[in-house]
Amino acid sequence: MGNRSSDYVINATTFRVVYGDITKVVAEALVSSDDSLLSMGGGVSMAIERLGGEEIRRHARKLLPLRIGDVAVTSAGQLPAKYIFHAVTIDYSKFESPSEKSIHSATLKCMQLADVLKLRTIAFPALGTGVGRFPFQTAAEVMTRTIGEYLTGKTQVELVTIALLARERVQETDLNLFYEQAVALASVSCQTKRLASLLDELRGIIEPIHRKDLLERVEGLRTELFHAQDVLAEHPSSLEQIEQQQERSAIADVSQRIVTMTTQTQKAIKKSKVSVWGDRQLEEEVMRTKLNGLLTQINIKVSQMNKFQIEKAKYGGIDVPPRLENAIEDLNRDIQGLEADVSKAREQLAALMGS
Repeated sequence: MGNRSSDYVINATTFRVVYGDITKVVAEALVSSDDSLLSMGGGVSMAIERLGGEEIRRHARKLLPLRIGDVAVTSAGQLPAKYIFHAVTIDYSKFESPSEKSIHSATLKCMQLADVLKLRTIAFPALGTGVGRFPFQTAAEVMTRTIGEYLTGKTQVELVTIALLARERVQETDLNLFYEQAVALASVSCQTKRLASLLDELRGIIEPIHRKDLLERVEGLRTELFHAQDVLAEHPSSLEQIEQQQERSAIADVSQRIVTMTTQTQKAIKKSKVSVWGDRQLEEEVMRTKLNGLLTQINIKVSQMNKFQIEKAKYGGIDVPPRLENAIEDLNRDIQGLEADVSKAREQLAALMGS
């Protein structure tokens, strides 16, 4: 599992899961999980201090005192990053352990700091799950939703990475698969919200050409998207619940039908005698809707692919069931086809915006 990584897309940002040591991740900011004294006494914080050198500790001492949920910024010492973001998840003096609130607070502050410092890349560990012994399922759900929701707004961050390293008490495949699916769920959920917003704009584009059939389809898809949002907004506590959420939301089918409808809308407007297509902004909105529908489909396919890849890893390359190999091959073809469609849509959108 150590060499694998997988990418999801939220708006213009890549949300990546990698398996291994965070100190080996290339990013401008590395996030450390530590206590309120920044003692760097174990887990991720110890590894960062050991490789980054005494400079990190000297800088950290100047930033005390800190409270749980705070984030302190130091240099990265000898590490190739620019900064270390020290997320406080434990306060021994007040007997406070990691909580959903503190992990949400620290995660959000790290993302905000990345934008304040005009960073493009940031890497997180699984906050609070090492020395803090916080349940990795809850940490995954809180972190991925916090990051996902932040990325739906305006941000300069281009790549967010979560680096996973198995801990005592936690099976590697359990940790990896849960975070993998949690990131996928957050990515799909956030793209779904974006699609709902774009469908509202698409309705305004269709109305002037008096295509009742297309308007009815938009309304139907909006209703289905709202249902999907409600389902995807639930807070799962197990892998089974995450997998059931995506299936119950039916977002795979809805996003596919949205892409089909945008193509039909383009054709209908071009044939229309109503002068709406002269405004390039209208054409851009249709293309944005199509692009986001395609990105949602890719996130769903990548989620399915990585579930199979993790299952395949259990066999160690020996006697892998043919049904698993075939499923991976089929998904690879689907993803490649969707990526080609995304590339074409991006080119068309860029041409419209430049004309």
